[in-house]
Amino acid sequence: MRPNETCPNERPRWTQLAVAVFLDIGLQALDIMNLIDVARDTLKEIPMADTVRERFSLALDQSAGFERQVAVMQMELGKLQALVEVIALDRDQVREELKRLRDEHAEEVVIHRAIEFRRGKRTDGQWMPFCPKCHMPAMANEELAACCTGRCGWYCDVSYHELFRILLRL
Repeated sequence: MRPNETCPNERPRWTQLAVAVFLDIGLQALDIMNLIDVARDTLKEIPMADTVRERFSLALDQSAGFERQVAVMQMELGKLQALVEVIALDRDQVREELKRLRDEHAEEVVIHRAIEFRRGKRTDGQWMPFCPKCHMPAMANEELAACCTGRCGWYCDVSYHELFRILLRL
């Protein structure tokens, strides 16, 4: 019998080694890098042509490189997931703050005779006239015209006395 040949009833040494590794350690406990090392060791004992052995060796080297890339990408993924969690917490805090501020500065708005009347925190809880165009305070004069204090050009044919009566009804 030649040195690389085995008896029909006898398992080759490399299969005995592989079976022993799987039985002793267990497939689930093996790290992929350990599998690559075991495969490299067994490649030396398998009877095959040198070109096939070199191709297997190259494939194992590429596999090891891919595993390193996977490990790096998994670390980056972990960092990105942690960053997403931090950003989500910040977003939730900003939403809560925005809701609190909206509730704090909420105003009632009524439009009557083309004038916007508002009541809320900035008007100290009293109804006040505002420009419907730019939302700045409005004022009325004796000349039958209410106008914007922000000088946006808006005016309305409501006198000071009529504006005062509207405010009393609200």
